[in-house]
Amino acid sequence: MLTKDDNELFMRVGPGTPMGGLLRRYWHAVGCSELVTPKPQRVRVLGEDLVLYRAGDGSPVLMELRCAHRRVALDHGRVEDDCIRCPYHGWLYDRSGQCIAQPAEPEGSSFKDKVRLASYRTQEFSGIVFAYMGPEPAPLLPLFDVLRMTEGVKEVMMQTVHTNWLGHMENTVDISHLAWLHGFTFPAYGARKLTYLWHRKPYGVDNEMIVEGSDDPHVSCVGFPTVNRFALPPIEPGGELMLSMIFRVPVDDEAIKQYFVRFYPSDKHTFVTRTRDPKPGVYAPLANDWWGIDVGDQDRMAIEQQGVMPDRTSERLGASDGGIILLRQMLREGLDAVANGNDPPCIIRNAADQVFDFPQKSSIMAKRQSGADYTLGAKSKAELQPAGSAQR
Repeated sequence: MLTKDDNELFMRVGPGTPMGGLLRRYWHAVGCSELVTPKPQRVRVLGEDLVLYRAGDGSPVLMELRCAHRRVALDHGRVEDDCIRCPYHGWLYDRSGQCIAQPAEPEGSSFKDKVRLASYRTQEFSGIVFAYMGPEPAPLLPLFDVLRMTEGVKEVMMQTVHTNWLGHMENTVDISHLAWLHGFTFPAYGARKLTYLWHRKPYGVDNEMIVEGSDDPHVSCVGFPTVNRFALPPIEPGGELMLSMIFRVPVDDEAIKQYFVRFYPSDKHTFVTRTRDPKPGVYAPLANDWWGIDVGDQDRMAIEQQGVMPDRTSERLGASDGGIILLRQMLREGLDAVANGNDPPCIIRNAADQVFDFPQKSSIMAKRQSGADYTLGAKSKAELQPAGSAQR
């Protein structure tokens, strides 16, 4: 269990909080490339309200949302080349956040030189815009294996989930839930006797699950602090496994933005961006599933039903919760490192470490369940929209 103070320490991610300071040392997804246009859009990341737009040179720009003058939100402004102009009095900011024009001020005034908004580094890769919101020097953006894969079918699905970030990440190392929450959809280990092991790695954690009577372990991976890598059954019988990653980005203390990337090798080369806006407490049904919920919403159900800001002071952890205990230990190490002016775990500074493949292994996932749907996300097609139809 966590103490009351630790519960607050781990869950609060806004500016000035210790955990917010730790998470700002890593790159985070802040948008999907297809959705970032010259029309400014409002985004919220780690408790900060920001504006995201595509500059005249095609690169994404991320900066503080509100004009320094009268605090009008700049997502109602317009982009001019690489700059953004406030609609209220026409103040103009370059991509660094520096104010470069104040039309109503006297000719020759230096007032604009004293005005600057916070602006953050961005990089685009594999259809996702990533941002770094921490102190310089910025670490290298990890180029994970699934992100680099192009020879096949790739899909990114973005959705908001209205619960605190910690439960989402603890779910990635809580592998004992797989046999029960997802037991119907993944028959290779549904309700089976399993053994669990966790191995700390330079990038995070390997979760190892061994099915009784099998010498073929299932291995999924965690990219500390907010990413996990795994595989899903093929969409078609006899097809390739679906290689998957989820990037979880704290919106604030009470929500996360989830970027679900899936890929399988194919002669067809396609890339699709989709969005979803699920309602808390409403889950896609699957009548013959053990819990009556489609697998695409089962994790969301389990996390939401712990509460938006769970009280972990009364939880009871057992031996099968070793992954949760390890993750919390790594978070504590990260908090201590930042407090002492050092890099936290899994920061990449060396270019030789930037590109790597996770040792994920899931051959048992080739077994499919009759009646299960292995397509991406919710099975209510009205909720899954191509990016072009997504709302701001």
